[in-house]
Amino acid sequence: MTHHPVRSSRISSIAYDEGSATLEIRFHDRSAFQYQRVPARIFRDFLNVVSKGRFYDGVVKGKFKEVKVY
Repeated sequence: MTHHPVRSSRISSIAYDEGSATLEIRFHDRSAFQYQRVPARIFRDFLNVVSKGRFYDGVVKGKFKEVKVY
């Protein structure tokens, strides 16, 4: 997965694997989570929104199966 650095106070980068529909988010505290069965449009929207943290809280967190990577 190729990570895309983002401007956010909480999130450092996001990546998406189309084959498995997996979204990966790395945070500034060095933790990382993968979210499964995420539509590609969510990733595209995530890249383009101004507030990454607000988007994460409202659209991703708690909406998809979450697996802590590290």
